[in-house]
Amino acid sequence: MTFEDFKTKVDALDIKKWHFVRASFLYQQALKCQECNPNVAMLLLCSCAETMQLLEGGKPRKNFMKFYEDYCPNNLRKPPIQYYSNLKPPLNLIDASFNEALDYIYAKFRCLYVHEGVGHLELPPKDFHLVGDQLLDKFKDKIYVIDKLAILLWFVSITKECLSKILNSF
Repeated sequence: MTFEDFKTKVDALDIKKWHFVRASFLYQQALKCQECNPNVAMLLLCSCAETMQLLEGGKPRKNFMKFYEDYCPNNLRKPPIQYYSNLKPPLNLIDASFNEALDYIYAKFRCLYVHEGVGHLELPPKDFHLVGDQLLDKFKDKIYVIDKLAILLWFVSITKECLSKILNSF
């Protein structure tokens, strides 16, 4: 897409134009932080969704959920998050639903980082290469298992697709 085509599409967004521009800026900032500080990147992606203000009344979490529920393509709604259904043998891992994953991401990668300074995506030393890394975390009476190497990539991907869908819907 040429810059002129992009500008024409953004201008067609009318009242949501500046929300989209700010959301796109946050998305670009998240991409810049992806390698050096993935916790900040996740926070910026959450803020990107909130910035679109799809619902009136200053409800950040509801705006966040609506952004992804309305615009994320169905083929990308399989998050790299699972959870144990109970903690008694046999332990069975269940794939988290799209909404469960969004709820977890908002609570643990946005709220916890913003309000308590707790991040879950710390980087290994520069000369250390991970093949796999899992985060085990209790949330809403379940033990969640998050692929720390895949979660940010997946979240970047769905955010990009949501923004693209908004841009191409006008």
